[in-house]
Amino acid sequence: VDFVTYEEAAELAFFGAEVLHPISMMPAIKSKIPVRVKNSYNPAATGTVISEKRDKSDTLVTAITSKNNIQLVDIYSSRMLGQYGFLAKVFTIFSSCQISVDVVASSDVSLSLTLDNKQSQKGNVDELLKQLREVAEVIVLKDRAIVSLISNLDRASEVMAIAFHVMQELGITVEMLSQGASKVNISLVVQMKDRERLIQALHARFFET
Repeated sequence: VDFVTYEEAAELAFFGAEVLHPISMMPAIKSKIPVRVKNSYNPAATGTVISEKRDKSDTLVTAITSKNNIQLVDIYSSRMLGQYGFLAKVFTIFSSCQISVDVVASSDVSLSLTLDNKQSQKGNVDELLKQLREVAEVIVLKDRAIVSLISNLDRASEVMAIAFHVMQELGITVEMLSQGASKVNISLVVQMKDRERLIQALHARFFET
């Protein structure tokens, strides 16, 4: 990857590309200073330039990354909560248990979110689920993965159409779909057993054709 924006680099770092920690980019972002990331094993290579803006006119997908062994949590409102109070109550419980989430998709009376492996190993996850089940129906699905497409916002519909066509060909069901607030990241939650072949097929479709 020759060029990425600060937003794209941050999404890559959060969803699995561990070259740069997002916090390490803050001084560069604040001062709008371009950063070049080099490969120590191949110093002659040009590397990747991270900057505020870049030309995306010919780009569908910049990169594909994944987060493995996550849990998908589906939360359905009970009649105890009105629509206006459902999300507020759920996130208050998460805050009190000091649990953060990776990806969220919501409606008025339901919420799907993911917990990464580090969060899942915390002892207070059991307390979190206990409190949630007092006010909602909760289903936990383990052994899931987040496959993230760092893509061109202006061509997001095209990206999703291709991604869903690939999954249809492979017989893979997407269990959750979310587009981040930055609008450069489309995240798909699938079963861990499908992760590798999905990434390979998406890479072939977006980068090898």
